[in-house]
Amino acid sequence: MNSYSMPVHKGYVPSVEPYVYSQPVYQQTAPTKKGNSKKVVTVAIVIALFVGVVVVGLAGSSENAPEKTETQQINPYSYFKVSNDFLEERNTLSVALATDNRIAFTLSPDQASKYVSYTWTLYDRDHLASTSAYVFSQYTGDTIKKTEPVLYYLSQKPGVYDIKVDCLTSSGQRTTYSGTVTYIGTVIKDYNWTYNGASYSIRLSFDYKEYLDYKNMNINGRNVTNYNKTVSFVTYNDPVIKDLERSLRNAYGVNKAAADGNYASFILAFVQICFGYPSYSTFMSAEKYQYGVEEYFAYPLETIIYGMGDCEDTSILAAALFKAAGFNAGVVVLPGHAVAAVGLDSYSPGNYSSYSDEVLSKTVDNVTYYGCETTVDVFQKIGLISNTGSGGHPYSWYIGKDSYDFYIVT
Repeated sequence: MNSYSMPVHKGYVPSVEPYVYSQPVYQQTAPTKKGNSKKVVTVAIVIALFVGVVVVGLAGSSENAPEKTETQQINPYSYFKVSNDFLEERNTLSVALATDNRIAFTLSPDQASKYVSYTWTLYDRDHLASTSAYVFSQYTGDTIKKTEPVLYYLSQKPGVYDIKVDCLTSSGQRTTYSGTVTYIGTVIKDYNWTYNGASYSIRLSFDYKEYLDYKNMNINGRNVTNYNKTVSFVTYNDPVIKDLERSLRNAYGVNKAAADGNYASFILAFVQICFGYPSYSTFMSAEKYQYGVEEYFAYPLETIIYGMGDCEDTSILAAALFKAAGFNAGVVVLPGHAVAAVGLDSYSPGNYSSYSDEVLSKTVDNVTYYGCETTVDVFQKIGLISNTGSGGHPYSWYIGKDSYDFYIVT
């Protein structure tokens, strides 16, 4: 929340997955459908490059002309959208799905034959993993293996990828090819967490296009200063949010998941443990790191794609899940911070340290709402908020002053 928003107990740093090099094996496999709007696409699929190509870019050489892109269909539900050197020099770079859960970026054989070594750089925009794979000498026993004109990314995740390959001739001449690939397909998210000593696991799947709809929505209104608008981001009727809440309900016990504090606590523990806080530093806010701007309110599906968010982002996600589960819900705006809110009857947080925490609550229209901290990485009870607020006051002191208040989803 704002550039000075900080996590309470953690600073999450996303990991970079390793690269694996081998020869690709491609084959076409018919996709299968999964319930509702979700589609599960078999990982053993491949694209026949540039078959069924649809040109969506505009012609022209003007500097201000839109970037040219083309769509390479994989199956009725999945495709690649490519640009730059993928198009400028036809077949210089290509991209395909391999049978072993990897995305393969390939330099064409006629281009590759000109060079003796290759350095690949890949930036995964949605998963915030940026690295270079330097393989000028790969050793197998006493044998030096020649570097490959193919990069295999060890994760078949729909998303946006910027790819670059620096090629070196035997005489030292260097040539660089680059491009951008958007992989549209089925997003699969697996979650594992512990609550009250028991372990839980669920899987969520949805179409990447559903995320893009939110990413491209309201792009000029993400720096919210009128905090009444915060609740407009709580998209609890979204089919993906409903699917996620249904999975949580089934994991918790569908017959036990009444609108009470226990199930609300279960939902809160899921958000607290399964969603991290973006990297941040003195020189870069969490949102600058994640979205490239100093202030950005994210829709729940954006937070789900990244697996992380700052205080208002994870609070909005938690509020959406509370509301989808049948609870009264909202978001609490505090100085430099935000927490979710859930309406409960006859709730008590039990024992807690008043030295470090306070119970943050407010009654609105005869419903008592309790603040829910989402930037911790362990379960913290509903209602308990750090009593160290801003300016020497606990957070509760600010409720009802200026724009600091409980904003309820209607």
